[in-house]
Amino acid sequence: MAQKRKLTTLSLAEKVNLLKIIEKGEKKKQDIAKDFGIPASTLSTIIKNKDVILKNFNENSATRKKMKLGEYSDIESCLLKWFQQCLDRKIPINGPILREKAEEFGHKLGHEYFKASSGWLTNWKIRNSVVFKQVCGESGAVDVQKCSVWINNLPKLIENYSPDDIFNVDETGLFFKCLPDKTFIFKGQSCSGGKHSKERVTLLLGANMSGTEKLRPLLIGKSKKPRCFKQIKSLPLDYYANKKSWMTSEIFNLWLMKLDKKMVSEKRKILLFIDNCTAHNLTSTFNAIKVQFLPPNTTSVLQPLDQGIINNFKIFYRKEMVKKIVSAINDTNQIVINILDAIRLCDKAWRHVKKETIVNCFTKSGFRTSTENILDEPSDDNNDEWDQLNLNETFTSYVNVDENLEICGEWTENDIISDILDEDNEEEIEDQQIQSTITNKEAKLALETLRKYIEGNEGMEDLFKPLGTLENRIENNVLNKQKQLTLHQFFKNDNNM
Repeated sequence: MAQKRKLTTLSLAEKVNLLKIIEKGEKKKQDIAKDFGIPASTLSTIIKNKDVILKNFNENSATRKKMKLGEYSDIESCLLKWFQQCLDRKIPINGPILREKAEEFGHKLGHEYFKASSGWLTNWKIRNSVVFKQVCGESGAVDVQKCSVWINNLPKLIENYSPDDIFNVDETGLFFKCLPDKTFIFKGQSCSGGKHSKERVTLLLGANMSGTEKLRPLLIGKSKKPRCFKQIKSLPLDYYANKKSWMTSEIFNLWLMKLDKKMVSEKRKILLFIDNCTAHNLTSTFNAIKVQFLPPNTTSVLQPLDQGIINNFKIFYRKEMVKKIVSAINDTNQIVINILDAIRLCDKAWRHVKKETIVNCFTKSGFRTSTENILDEPSDDNNDEWDQLNLNETFTSYVNVDENLEICGEWTENDIISDILDEDNEEEIEDQQIQSTITNKEAKLALETLRKYIEGNEGMEDLFKPLGTLENRIENNVLNKQKQLTLHQFFKNDNNM
């Protein structure tokens, strides 16, 4: 008599993972069904119900307030972070390895009697939607010929997308506090830890092929709650933090999900080109974003952000730093740059990057439109402030001080434990300066001064519209506050009756 097949029921998360594997097209469907322990008919049903499964998964993810953890939540968190790092590096991991690693973490965290049983591991996998899959290898170095083949095939990849909907994003490291006379201290350092580790951040920048849209930047710092953020409720970019100030696959996927929601709300479908950085391991499914990986080890030739966009951003950032230095010298003030200052400078520098620069960098990378000519870029060679400093080094060396800074890497077990326990995450002493809250009345007075300044100068007509928008926002805040006070008074009187 034929042996009865064991019934396997996949969770919602496992079905989503299965669909992602099918979408990549790297394995045959019959092999995928075998890996998940399901018959071909079940696989066909899952594919048929793809839209319903993804919808249910997204709704469940959105309404879930907090992931349920087991008794040893610190061990679970450390093991999950370590496991994710192994996935990013395409290291095959099985159950016995995970159990052994969990017990190692347990010992280091002081849980003397903890044992990672098979049942504990099963529950951990369920809680964290972990499934074991075959790890696919990554290609080796790509030569110039491979780059030529990619560029020749690129028109086919992008033919169904408008230049407005073709994007590239990339990370860069930044010594956000580096002053010109300190450049020799930082130059050439990887700075993944040690004396200057608090001086660095990682930035994610992105733009579209037409140069008409620059994505909201993402900045990764070291402190999860900088003191200088105490009165801050809005920032011009997204902020995350971890012990290393590195990009991780968790942060990257959260950022992608946010971008996906934005594109869905705008009813757009975009094509996103990214490199094969280990932090770019995709763990989510997207509705409006199609991700296209660039060939490994070709970013210096094929990635638009690396063709000059990031460098242009850093030129503007360093110019703003030099302006602050000169201003501080003239006013005999101390030069203080905290993470909030860096965020403001990054926002200003990113806004200064011109459309023509972005278009030219995409063109250099092989992204062609009907107009293939390199555009004239606005000149910005004014370095008067730099000349005032009378330094021996060049401005270019100052701009390139962090060109080899690591943006991701391998976390040691102690790094993982420290980050999970939120140790060593305090901010610098100067961040004790807390920004005072500005009242609506103070904001209105400042706006009146700004309006008089604009009216008293020529060539500022284009500023009246954004000024009016800001005026309306402040007036709405005043009205909302008055309504809240009225309601509060109403309920107060009602309770006294």
